[in-house]
Amino acid sequence: MRFWVATPEGLPIGAILSKQVLHYRFGAQPDGSDAVAMYEANRGEIDAAVLRRMTSGSIEPVMLRENDLPLRPRG
Repeated sequence: MRFWVATPEGLPIGAILSKQVLHYRFGAQPDGSDAVAMYEANRGEIDAAVLRRMTSGSIEPVMLRENDLPLRPRG
């Protein structure tokens, strides 16, 4: 999924997060059917990861990887 994150200055940054990363990091459905809802539920962590990647030199669109996000225990 593609989305935008606002920098502290209010500038938009384009980012990409795959349904596989949402599934493995946040427990989303493998088919991506709940991708938007899962993004909204975890927006703070996901947006913070985008901003960290930008600060470390990534260019747009920022492609988040599994290692960019916290691992959640499955239960």
